[in-house]
Amino acid sequence: MSVHPQAQVLLDLMAQQPRPQPTEIPLEQFRAFVEKVAKPRQVPEVAEVRDIEIPGAAGPMRVRIYNPMPQASATQPALIFIHGGGWCLNTVESHDSVCRGLAKQAGIMVLSVDYRLAPEHPFPAGLEDCYAATQWISKNAQQLNLDPSRLALGGDSAGGNLAAATLLLTHERHGVPIAFQLLIYPSVHAQAQNESREKFSHGYALDRTLSNWMYMSYAGNNQDPANPLLSPWLAKDLSFMPPGYILTASHDPLRDEAQLYAERLQKEGVQCAYKCYQGMLHGFLNHTYILPMDVGEEAISDCAKHLRDALKPSSGKL
Repeated sequence: MSVHPQAQVLLDLMAQQPRPQPTEIPLEQFRAFVEKVAKPRQVPEVAEVRDIEIPGAAGPMRVRIYNPMPQASATQPALIFIHGGGWCLNTVESHDSVCRGLAKQAGIMVLSVDYRLAPEHPFPAGLEDCYAATQWISKNAQQLNLDPSRLALGGDSAGGNLAAATLLLTHERHGVPIAFQLLIYPSVHAQAQNESREKFSHGYALDRTLSNWMYMSYAGNNQDPANPLLSPWLAKDLSFMPPGYILTASHDPLRDEAQLYAERLQKEGVQCAYKCYQGMLHGFLNHTYILPMDVGEEAISDCAKHLRDALKPSSGKL
């Protein structure tokens, strides 16, 4: 299948305004460029949006709370969301519209984590922040009006990687239980060699040069590439993982590894739904709030449904 016409509009715009490489300009300028071109045109309304400060792994850390029902008396389910950006880019601001959309459509609280970025803070700094946030939110659920038995953990791209790695770390350290995982076109095998990484390496929103730079900025030269906290696919055992939903895009370099990860979870007894959205590019949930993107709206609705179903009071399953 070819690129969806609505996604092609984005590719055409990108061709008109070529993105510089982070090695060509100062990092802060590169981050500002990415923030400018990705600025959403559409911001879904949510009843309450506020920032709080919580203890991170190495100091205070911001978490943005999206609460569609701030007057609710009963404790609420929630999604802890970890934004993408190749471990080096973006903030809670870049994924504000996505988190608003998920909170509004799922009818649950979303808490977006503003973790430390590489290369200033390489592995495992960002991961330790995500783990610290997950533990703190669960242990302080009462003051947030949350039900700690109905917490989901999710993220997109590198955020999906960090979510999966946080679940590995939680199991290893006997941390708080998570009821559901939502992985949106996640990076789960940094050294993978497959058809999608080769076929869509250039000209499809996530190019190989940028991807390699981001991974090396995060992992550095001294990390073991077989470390499952960098590549969750390499974990020896995934059978303890919570049920989940993994989605990919047909024209995404990360498509094949995410599909194989979903299949492996299923083979190891984990309830995991999977869907590949045809004609879409890496990052298409964010693109939905920049340009009209019908398939992106469908994906957000699908994510919201899986979250609602998984986090019902009577069940933590799909």
